[in-house]
Amino acid sequence: MKYRAVLKENELYWVGDDEFRISSGESGLYRRDTRFLSEYRWELDGEPLNTLMQHLSYPFELHQVSSNDDLGYLMKLGVERSLMLHRNGVRDILSIQSYQDAPYTIRLKLNSDFADMFQVRGYGNWDRQVEVKATAQGVRFSYSGQDGITRHTLIQSTPAGSWDGEALHWQARGNAEIQIEVYALLDGETPQPIDFEALRSEYDQHWQPRITLKNEKDQEVLFRGVQDFRSLLFETKSGIFPAAGIPWFVAPFGRDSLIIGHMTVQDYPQISKGILKYLADHQGQKHDPVTLEQPGKILHEERVGEFTLTGNTPHRPYYGTVDATPLFVWLCGEYLKVTDDLDFISGLLPGIEAALHWMQTDADPDGDGFLEYIPDPNGGIKNQVWKDSGDSVFFENGEEPDSTKPIAIVEVQGYAYAAYRAAEQIYRTLGNPAQAQVYRTLASRLQQKFQAHFYWPEANYYVHGLDGNKKPMKVMVSNAAHTLWTGIIPEPYAIEVARTVFNSGLWSGWGIRTLAEGSVRYNPVSYHNGSVWPHDSALAALGMWNYGLKEEAFQVTRALFDAAIHAQDRRLSELFAGYERRNAPPVPFPAACHPQGWDAVIPLALRHILNHAERGEPVLGQ
Repeated sequence: MKYRAVLKENELYWVGDDEFRISSGESGLYRRDTRFLSEYRWELDGEPLNTLMQHLSYPFELHQVSSNDDLGYLMKLGVERSLMLHRNGVRDILSIQSYQDAPYTIRLKLNSDFADMFQVRGYGNWDRQVEVKATAQGVRFSYSGQDGITRHTLIQSTPAGSWDGEALHWQARGNAEIQIEVYALLDGETPQPIDFEALRSEYDQHWQPRITLKNEKDQEVLFRGVQDFRSLLFETKSGIFPAAGIPWFVAPFGRDSLIIGHMTVQDYPQISKGILKYLADHQGQKHDPVTLEQPGKILHEERVGEFTLTGNTPHRPYYGTVDATPLFVWLCGEYLKVTDDLDFISGLLPGIEAALHWMQTDADPDGDGFLEYIPDPNGGIKNQVWKDSGDSVFFENGEEPDSTKPIAIVEVQGYAYAAYRAAEQIYRTLGNPAQAQVYRTLASRLQQKFQAHFYWPEANYYVHGLDGNKKPMKVMVSNAAHTLWTGIIPEPYAIEVARTVFNSGLWSGWGIRTLAEGSVRYNPVSYHNGSVWPHDSALAALGMWNYGLKEEAFQVTRALFDAAIHAQDRRLSELFAGYERRNAPPVPFPAACHPQGWDAVIPLALRHILNHAERGEPVLGQ
């Protein structure tokens, strides 16, 4: 099975095959939605390196040991390699030990197609005229884009290699060392000094788990999660922001970043602050039918590549999401609760009020009090919730709701409830009890309406959603379990939801299936109709814990840690297949992001549940 190998630091990230080669498919060196390297492969005497061992010292640094052949009696050249990414570029050091008295040739095959990320993903294709120029130290690739931006890939080598049109090459005898530096540059940028010692020191001092779990393998999962969380961060003008996942989603996403913020605000509130600042700075100001921007609305996704900057996609930014805005208000309340940073929240108050106004106006087109979306009529996102596949919202017979009318999804009402409760807390802290009472009342009314319209008594569960005629979608999906996290479900019914999860086709043994086994459209290897999304299960576990359902919360948590332990790199992926747990690892989903933002922070968010049980404290529901 193919394995995707990645390195990342700030905006720059490397996607390679299982031996970190860049050669085909989605592999490449990327920055700001552009592929700056589309080929990067070492050869010895015309043959690829034979990797014997490789190890990630940090999420930005690879150590690799190779030889010239895979047969012992032909192994005449040994290679130690250090491949490192910094915010300014790449450093690749090859140290070759020769065990023969003969000359040999080293080649580094290089190319840069400057493909936009949307092109890499299969959306359209442009022919680009790339200029290639040999330099004194290596080679430079340049492309003047239709967006008016010139992009450069600069490769420098020590000692200097000879460029033959497709590779840099060196002739050597005996031991040799070659150092390559690669810079992905935009107009006006120049190579900057690279300080890897400072970067290693930052990881060692500030990005280590703050508690120790009893099980060594669990601790490895926690360690990997914390380090991946750090690696996914990138700088913006508004502050530090987490990428949603590699390779497809190294960009600002509203929903993804806000859920990451919720799961990490206790430990890293400064990251939540950067998320809130960025999203407030890009909050909707006007009505735009193409980007779905509306006043007060929080963005879904922003892209900065050539496709977007020339108007070929609406991601400038795109606002096709109904749930990011209540998640934003809710995180404002959580951030204030953790930090008491009243000055920052006071500064965000106009944005908070605009978001709350949007929730009661544009987000409720039929005025029934529920937050709803109408599928994008322009061919954009159809289902504007976390399960955003076009086939993920349907009735129990498989039919889909009318896409011209508002659709209300279960967990979104929970987010709205939590947002109103957060607004109550914010206004009370600001000394405005009258306004606090307004949002307390709104939360109470929403909870009552929610129970009346979304509860599914025959299943002791909650329906997936309501169509434009308020017809319920009686489909057994994970969303109701996820909704426990928000607190909108009355306590007696929360117990029913948890029992249903474990006594239906929802539970796979590795987590909660997005759609119960046996349902119409069930497919364990689909994106949202039977797969397991670890973040979805993790939020359900947090909700169970908050309701005192500690045994159930521990069961979900244990399953997720077990899934990560089965991965060679101790990582949870974006999702995996929904097959029943047997005496084998979970079945991976080939296109999943790995690492992925939500899932990197799961061990951090759930460690207290695991640690609680390990200390021998009771886990039974209270």
